[in-house]
Formats: sequence, structure tokens, C-alpha cells
Amino acid sequence: MRLLLSILTLLMAASPANSQELTILSFNVREWTRDTDSSQGTYWKDRMEAMERMIADVDPDIICFQELLPPAGRYVPDVYKQVGMSVSHPIYVRKSMKASGHRFSIFWETCLVDGIRIINVHSRWEKKVVQRTVDQVNGQLSQKSVACGDWNTFLPNIKKAGLLMESARELLGIPEEDTFANFTKPESHGAIDHFFIKGVTPLSYEMIVEGYGVDKISDHFPIVLKIRH
Repeated sequence: MRLLLSILTLLMAASPANSQELTILSFNVREWTRDTDSSQGTYWKDRMEAMERMIADVDPDIICFQELLPPAGRYVPDVYKQVGMSVSHPIYVRKSMKASGHRFSIFWETCLVDGIRIINVHSRWEKKVVQRTVDQVNGQLSQKSVACGDWNTFLPNIKKAGLLMESARELLGIPEEDTFANFTKPESHGAIDHFFIKGVTPLSYEMIVEGYGVDKISDHFPIVLKIRH
């Protein structure tokens, strides 16, 4: 009995009664105008139908898209709504959830969801752009924050630029994987899609390599983070 009570006490300490869990999906879907030939395996409508199946399977609470240009957004399941005004990197949340405090810039979009500052990044690889993005993300942080997306650069470069957040993947002890699913060349690019956190607890991280009916849904692999806050 004492052992059982000790285990229950540890579990309650690890998961406070008022804590909540959220699942966040980050995905660069690849701009549809690059794949308009229906005879090719990368045809955008086929890929977006696969994306719809993938989202239904993962069932995230929040989705941070990159390159989801109209009309590709029609393939986002109906249980989600877009928040904010970004065209190239929109944030979607469940229709039952509220989002506020929207802000927008050329390389990121942000809103407050369930008390957490969500920052969706679609940046570039040039050193000055990396620095600009990191500085601006730092300026958006709140007590609880998650910044994710296609950073188009490697983790050491982001750290060197001074991001005031920690890599969720590193905190979970998960080895780096190549998140760029190159359509045209076999070489590796390393991890250029990332999750960073502040003031929340990472529970799990996953990179999705299944095609859900196509070879690859995009030239980036979707990444998924579950957190407790």
C-alpha cells in the first residue's frame, strides 16, 4: 500500500491537476504552384489529399503551416480554423479553441492560444536573416512560448544568433534527423525544421515520414510536438 501511494504521489507531482496537454504540428507543405503536373508523383492535389489524411491521423490541436498558399488551405480538415492574416505561414487551431494577440511579420506569425505564445516561423538561411528572425522571435516571447517552423537553417546557427528558448528535440534527447525531404536530389540537408520552447514541458517529438498515399507529402517532413503546460 505504501509503495502504491508513493507511486501515485510521484505521478501527481509530475502531472499537476491543472496541467493541460497540447499537440502542435509544424509543416512546410511546399508551394502548390511548383507541382501542377498531374502526371507526376508530386502533383499538389494528391499531396494535399495526403496531408488531409495525415492531419486527421495526428489530430493536432494547433497547426503551424508554411507555404500553404491558396487554394491549398481547402484541404485542411473542417475542424480547424485559420487565425491571423498570414498567407504564406498561417496558424490553424481547433474551432473550439480561442486565439488572440495576433501579430505578423515577413518571417513569422504569432498568436496566443490557451495561454501560450505560439510563433510560426518561415525564415531563410542567410546569416543576417537568421539573426533578424531570432531577434524578432525573442521580442515576442511570453512566460510560456513555443516557436516552430521552417527556419531554413541548422540548430547551431539559431543558437549562435541568441534565441532565448531551448530545442524541444534536444531536451527530449532525440537525435537529429534530416527534416528536408528533397524531391530532386538525394543528399542530406540536416534538420532545418525546429521546435523551441520556453516555460512548457516537452512530452514527445516525432518526425512523420509516412506518405499517407503518396511517396512524400512535401519536400519537408512534418514534425509534431506534444507539450504539457
